[in-house]
Amino acid sequence: MIKKLVIHADEQNVKIAFLENDNLLEIHIENLKKEFSVGDIYLGIVKKISYGLNAAIIDIGYSKGAFLHYKDILFQSNIILKKKTQLIESFHNYLLCHHTIEEEEEEEEEEEEEEKKKNFYSIENILQLGQKILVQISKEAISNKGPKLTTKISIPGKNLILIPFSEKIYVSHQINNYKEKIRLISIIQKLKPKNYGIIIRTASYAIKHDILKRELFFLISKWKSILNQLIKCTLPNKVFSECSKTYSLLRDILDKNFKYIYCNNYFLCQEINSYLSWILPKDKIFIKYYEGKLPIFKKYGITKKMQNYLGKHVPLKNGAYLVIEHTEALHVIDVNSGMINHIQDNFLEESDRIENIILKVNLSAATEIARQLRLRDMGGIIIVDFIDMSDPFLKQILYHHLQQEMKNDKAKHKILPPNEFGIVQFTRHRVKPEFKYITNKNTITELEYSPMFYINHIEFIIETMINKKRNNRIELHIHPFVAAYLKKGFPSIQQKWFFKYKKWIKIISNIMFKYTEYQIFDQKHKIILSSFKRN
Repeated sequence: MIKKLVIHADEQNVKIAFLENDNLLEIHIENLKKEFSVGDIYLGIVKKISYGLNAAIIDIGYSKGAFLHYKDILFQSNIILKKKTQLIESFHNYLLCHHTIEEEEEEEEEEEEEEKKKNFYSIENILQLGQKILVQISKEAISNKGPKLTTKISIPGKNLILIPFSEKIYVSHQINNYKEKIRLISIIQKLKPKNYGIIIRTASYAIKHDILKRELFFLISKWKSILNQLIKCTLPNKVFSECSKTYSLLRDILDKNFKYIYCNNYFLCQEINSYLSWILPKDKIFIKYYEGKLPIFKKYGITKKMQNYLGKHVPLKNGAYLVIEHTEALHVIDVNSGMINHIQDNFLEESDRIENIILKVNLSAATEIARQLRLRDMGGIIIVDFIDMSDPFLKQILYHHLQQEMKNDKAKHKILPPNEFGIVQFTRHRVKPEFKYITNKNTITELEYSPMFYINHIEFIIETMINKKRNNRIELHIHPFVAAYLKKGFPSIQQKWFFKYKKWIKIISNIMFKYTEYQIFDQKHKIILSSFKRN
């Protein structure tokens, strides 16, 4: 497994493509002029209390009020109630508050137990209008909604996450080795000062004591610098900014499988090299400054991958495809095998049962769906209509396969087993707006209406047919207008396909076809694949 980043930087944006074995998994765009991002910490003011929602609107300087729900301030509620003052008056008051925490721990635990017995907690007992409060952005502003906030402050590092206002130590669920868990907890217990909680990240596995110690003290120094800013800052004010998207992505995804970084900005390459030498001093990662005239995303095939996989229709191997629809409340994904009478030719030998053929289509679709969710960062309720399978055992195989494919998705998600109609429902949490492919005209382009998407899709299908090495001769029957476009110029697209695949693709015009309809024939003049839209 080889991971790499391709980074395109200009004056306004930094676009980052994350690939794993040349499969495009994630696209991140950082607006250099953007002021409000996930992880930023603000000293804000309570502007409004919504009793019906049991939440507060906090002014952090954003054009729309930021949303803070009661459940996101429970941890500090007892401190606020006891003091009967604002959460943060100044740095000295904060230190005083911290000294009294240890003395009041037992009393607080008893009160928390009493609170848990209640069916409902009221935010009006905790916050007051005009009150100062230290908050962190947990979700970016999406559509007409302002940012979502929390008072559960966290300072992330490569191996550890520092949690002020806490004493607990948590270990990543992905660290399965019991002895390693005990070792890491033992190290942190010896290093951790009082009044700090720690989350031990997956990257901490097998990391030495000295590295963890250096990182922990670095995170604590960050937190102390935040507290120092509270003395003199005006309201509302940002007191801590998460590092750039490039650095945070490197911090979160770097591991032993990470090999290459390509970037078109010399100074950013230097900064990345310096950053990596600090967080991964012993690992060798190849960083290349790209100076070519061709855009870097086009050079490394990112543009083409985006065109192929971010449309309404997403092709799978052997002719199957997904149809992805977005509504106000949910996302709907339909799995379609193409022309059912050609499934057997496209997937397995004739001796295989139709149930196994359908299972293979569904498994392939599940793998692509897991990738699509990360690539587009789709969130909320997601409904997937797989091809129906009557055998409960096959449904279980599909369900476990989807769970396995979703394991690498760091976003919180929950998957329900397929119901009697073959529909899988799950939810996925996102913290930024969903990514959609934008053309030069700033419009979202669907496959049916864009020649760019359509031609790339045709080439994807042809490449899949050639890679199967079962077809010595391929004929593409297509609309005359599209056929003329493929043959036009020198070198034409048809000739480029020949140079690329070492196989001549015969193109035949058919005036009976619509613009986006096609059929592919083999050497025996037998249809091996047909277009999405049936004749």
